[in-house]
Amino acid sequence: MYMRKQIFLLVFILFAISFSVFAQEDTIKVEKNAFLHKKVSGLSFRIGLSQKEVSNDRLLTAIDIEQIKNIGVSFAVSGAYFIADNVAWSAKVNYGFSSEQYTLSSKILNLLLDAEIYNTNIATSTFQFGTGVKNYVPIGNNKRFFIFNETNISYNYINSLTRDVYDRGKDIKKMFKTTHEISLGLSPGLMYFLKDGFAFEFAFNPIVIYYGRSFIEQDEEKGGSYSNFDIDLKLNILNIYFGFAYYFGTNKR
Repeated sequence: MYMRKQIFLLVFILFAISFSVFAQEDTIKVEKNAFLHKKVSGLSFRIGLSQKEVSNDRLLTAIDIEQIKNIGVSFAVSGAYFIADNVAWSAKVNYGFSSEQYTLSSKILNLLLDAEIYNTNIATSTFQFGTGVKNYVPIGNNKRFFIFNETNISYNYINSLTRDVYDRGKDIKKMFKTTHEISLGLSPGLMYFLKDGFAFEFAFNPIVIYYGRSFIEQDEEKGGSYSNFDIDLKLNILNIYFGFAYYFGTNKR
């Protein structure tokens, strides 16, 4: 119960900051001929890519990393409606898939796992629905470049299948996990208008807060459930989001 109160408090703080800083026309002077003015609407398509690959490395000088290979891709469709000049309320639907592969070897693993070589493969699919406030700041006077930040809250439904292989097939274990998750995030980025109404967007998510409840089946038998709370402050330059958007009703240059 205490953790849930913390989550709701964080939701309130993030959205209060967005509205108080960017959405109050009385405290921020906005040009009357703002390009992204009130009542403009937009539709965008976004692709996300992530990749990590490591080979022939060592962990804690005792475990050989033969290979780590992680890849992920996501597709999102979102809509936006400007509730004030350069301030939009947005909603999105996202689907993502990722694959993680680890191969480790060491004699010390024999003490922990009864195997000298350990392989694990994790396949994960994610369905996400989110909404939030997106704030735009123009760069220069040509109305082509904008920097933006999106403060969002999302519900994530996550399925993952983990397959552990010991000594290249001596023993195989499987785990299926279903997770219901609430996340809060900040997503800054850059937008460039290629022509009137049509824009290219680039963004990343450096700050994300997660709270989730997971349910596990181990080797097709129910293995219980657990809760998880996490804050991710890492900036991964290989985790990027880019896409195209069209804005209806913008002012002409």
